[in-house]
Amino acid sequence: MPKKLKGPVKKVWESKIKQSPSKNTHISYSSLSTYNKCPKLWELMYLRNEVPFTQNIYTCFGTAMHETIQEWLTIMYHDSVKASNDINLDKLLYANMVKAYRQGKAQMNGEHFSSSDELTQFWLDGKHILDYLKKKRAGYFSTKNMMLAGVETLLYQDIKPGVKFKGLVDLVFYHKNLDEWTIMDIKTSTAGWRDKQKKNPNLTAQVVLYKEFFSRQFNIPKEKINVEFFIVKRRVPAEAEWASMQRRVQEFKPNAGPRKTKQILTSMNKFIEDVLDENGSYIDKEYKCQSPFGKCDNCCDFVK
Repeated sequence: MPKKLKGPVKKVWESKIKQSPSKNTHISYSSLSTYNKCPKLWELMYLRNEVPFTQNIYTCFGTAMHETIQEWLTIMYHDSVKASNDINLDKLLYANMVKAYRQGKAQMNGEHFSSSDELTQFWLDGKHILDYLKKKRAGYFSTKNMMLAGVETLLYQDIKPGVKFKGLVDLVFYHKNLDEWTIMDIKTSTAGWRDKQKKNPNLTAQVVLYKEFFSRQFNIPKEKINVEFFIVKRRVPAEAEWASMQRRVQEFKPNAGPRKTKQILTSMNKFIEDVLDENGSYIDKEYKCQSPFGKCDNCCDFVK
């Protein structure tokens, strides 16, 4: 652990992945999001285990890019900017992509899910992202009065007796002068988020829930916690009407105020009432697809 961390920052940094009880005693943003998309799909995935695991180039690249940025920032904030500048990020991304691909292939019983040409193209896209980040580092990741307080910070908090919320926060920063925190979730995207994604409550609920349970776990007032999606783009237009369209990074800070938080917590509590019994176990019943036809775009491939 870095020697400079003290007090609440040290506590956040020490909150890492640990062994937790069975899935029937905790819920995650992913399970809530799946249920909100389609209760039938949730049933098939979480209750029946009938949706096979599939890996693809997008998840492989996303995992590798997450790890590369996290490793780079850890050295930058806990060692020095100079040390982070000395890292060959291209090689690091390549190594992380190879690792993610091998893990994904193993999870799919040895089945290949991409080609050499596709992997190379995604690596080249990632190289452009990392080159841009290094060039614009000070604008996105200032080290002045800023501390990296958490990487893959584990949130594991009671929602009600017998039921916990579980989440992993990509990055947590602490602003020393302002005494404020920023929860940051990294997203990889082909060309960035448009209004459709930004206005989708099922997407933005992730960081709203992280803010709520981060506040509870570390006893930090919610007004001192900011949330942000840090979206890195594989493709940018060669010519664009606005300069922002050529940036490889899109920063999006969704509404996470009291009203929005209340709406999302209400949705989560309804989800819990629908799927968990008083002992915290899944209720074994048939859940209905939201489509009047019994099959929607989310679950139709799996409904018999």
